Amino acid sequence: MFKVNILGKTYTIQTSLSSLEIDEIVKEINEKYKFLEKEYKAFDKVDLLVFYIIDLYERIYKLKKEIEMKEKNKSKVVRKIEEVERDIERLLKNLTEYV
Repeated sequence: MFKVNILGKTYTIQTSLSSLEIDEIVKEINEKYKFLEKEYKAFDKVDLLVFYIIDLYERIYKLKKEIEMKEKNKSKVVRKIEEVERDIERLLKNLTEYV
């Protein structure tokens, strides 16, 4: 369990991440909030946090799409490798028939 300070409030969290990773996350959250607070002075804390959540989900969405594309490309490569392996097997079989 970790105690973290986010936006001036202390939270106790349980996670499988390391303390260094938690520190990086907490730092990013606090920095992003401060940035949003400077950019959108007229908005309250909840609005700023909603903006941050939207930003995070946009990043998550993009990462999911990137993973999907990589998986799709991986599947294409695997199919191509299997095709080449079958071709090699056929060629070897044909070669042994002529010997």
